[in-house]
Amino acid sequence: MIEMRDFPDDFLVKVMEDVIEDLHGHVHRVSNLAVDLGRGLGLGEDDLDRLALAGVLHDVGKIHMDPGILGKPGPLDPGERDLMERHPELGFAMTRNRLDPKISEAILYHHERYDGSGYPFGLAADAIPILSRIVLVADAFDAMTSKRAYQPALPVDFAVHEIRKNTGSQFDPQVVEIFLQLAEVDALPLELSA
Repeated sequence: MIEMRDFPDDFLVKVMEDVIEDLHGHVHRVSNLAVDLGRGLGLGEDDLDRLALAGVLHDVGKIHMDPGILGKPGPLDPGERDLMERHPELGFAMTRNRLDPKISEAILYHHERYDGSGYPFGLAADAIPILSRIVLVADAFDAMTSKRAYQPALPVDFAVHEIRKNTGSQFDPQVVEIFLQLAEVDALPLELSA
């Protein structure tokens, strides 16, 4: 398995974490969980390597966002939300000529929802690449269980319940099945409290 020190974009990750406070540690936990989910789904080593890097770089487009929006303690207004929802496309534009196309696609589609109500294109079910469907679950879990500018860290049980509840709407049922197996054995990566 590729480790962070092997990634050619390690410097970019450090820039991301410096610019976007909420990303510190988030991208590594998303990467680790995405790989565990992919392994549980029986993906091959090449796809696991792609997942590792897609998990780390899924939010790279946010380095183009206004830090005031990224660190806003309350809800985003509609204009701010529209800007925020551009980060997958910005990340894709940054990586498409530099990385394996499947990694760039995982970044582009990681906010598409299983029922077609996600963004940026409203893809549904199997039209969403499996790597993106995996990153979505890993990203959602870590976003809920980590302290963010707009919310405190939520309990793991709450996050697991939310992912289970949104199976088939937001999340791919097969990915959730593996996620729930990991949750059952306390194998989910968590933010370390200070």
